[in-house]
Amino acid sequence: MAGTYDNAKDNYNTSKATFSTKALLHSRTVVEKDGYVSTGVLAHAEGDMMEIEMTEFRNFELGDPVSMTIYSPVGIHRLQSTVIAKAEGSLAVIFPVRALEGLEEKRESIRFAVMVNGKITRTLSRTVKTEEGETKIEAADYLDISVRNISDTGLGFVFTAGGSDIKKGETLKVLLAVGFNFECGLDIIRVEEQGDGKFYGARFQALDELQQRALRAFLLRAQVENYFQLKQDKAARSR
Repeated sequence: MAGTYDNAKDNYNTSKATFSTKALLHSRTVVEKDGYVSTGVLAHAEGDMMEIEMTEFRNFELGDPVSMTIYSPVGIHRLQSTVIAKAEGSLAVIFPVRALEGLEEKRESIRFAVMVNGKITRTLSRTVKTEEGETKIEAADYLDISVRNISDTGLGFVFTAGGSDIKKGETLKVLLAVGFNFECGLDIIRVEEQGDGKFYGARFQALDELQQRALRAFLLRAQVENYFQLKQDKAARSR
């Protein structure tokens, strides 16, 4: 009987039925590290982060690898993750989306609100006539920007001064100060008029593996900071 029960448990979440992330919320979640086990409730799962509310959160440290078992209405799910943040009464861990059998993974790039400074480089060129014929002259134009939101595919920004002649379809280079220097190409895909100027939406050009890894690390940090800031603001308003 024991073998039958174990097999049933192993096959519990192999159904082809699909479910959304919301189906996991409020599920009892067991978190284990180095033989220590604690139980909490899955309170948040979005983007690359999950939050488990638990009273014994202090027994876990940032960077701890953990095993999780989620007892949800759509099955028992066993996942491996890492602790990335702690707050009073909760842990934040990486959300291993691809490890969830049956999850409807319709993951659009989530844009996170940030206040990051950067610099746009635009190459200007024109053709002039000389005695020897026509000559192409190029010059670099440097413009300071303030990034308002960012995702793994692009960003939204405004110019701190000037830049009003940037057009949709232009290709630029950007250097962002995000705790390290992040530099890549940009394609302007949207230009919107705002009361105090223009807002620009841009898509990153092909990023190499090192750039993608660095960007994901920054986005994960921004996501955690935004989420817990919202929690603190909500708690302050309810007092």
